[in-house]
Amino acid sequence: MATQEKEEESLGNVLVVGGCGFLGHHLVALILDQYPKSKVSAIDLRTTRNRLVGVSYHDCDITDTSLVEKIFSETKPDVVMHTASALPDLQKNKELIWRVNVDGTHNLLKAAQECGVKAFVYTSSASVIQGTENEYHNVDENWPVIIGDQQPEYYTNTKVGGRMLVKSKQTLTRDRE
Repeated sequence: MATQEKEEESLGNVLVVGGCGFLGHHLVALILDQYPKSKVSAIDLRTTRNRLVGVSYHDCDITDTSLVEKIFSETKPDVVMHTASALPDLQKNKELIWRVNVDGTHNLLKAAQECGVKAFVYTSSASVIQGTENEYHNVDENWPVIIGDQQPEYYTNTKVGGRMLVKSKQTLTRDRE
């Protein structure tokens, strides 16, 4: 009975940002399994890998405001799950990391607000609240973040920036460079 009830559930139109990456691909698979009546769309910079049957895929650079708005208009998401990120191994390219992790997140939030998205889930990084010496459990958005002199990683600062955008819906400046 529980399985039958679960098959009846839907999250509505779900848009997974970064849906072809490691985390996003697994999230898409989980949604398809747990909420099979959901309509799932995925956007990623390139959607040629980790594709699943029954998903609508869209190539999208989230720093391209007009393309993000176009895809949101087409997919009409009820739920957005944002797993995209510039890779931390690109530390030398701070501008790209900022554009993807902060400006891209801002574009997604703006499009979500304009389309009336009901839920926006942002995946940040464990490094925003924990250093290498500590281990935390049951962490939520109310935990303090490690920034400034205590946070030497530029990538992590941009993930904090994205988190702050989601919490405050305000624009950040690049003064952390």
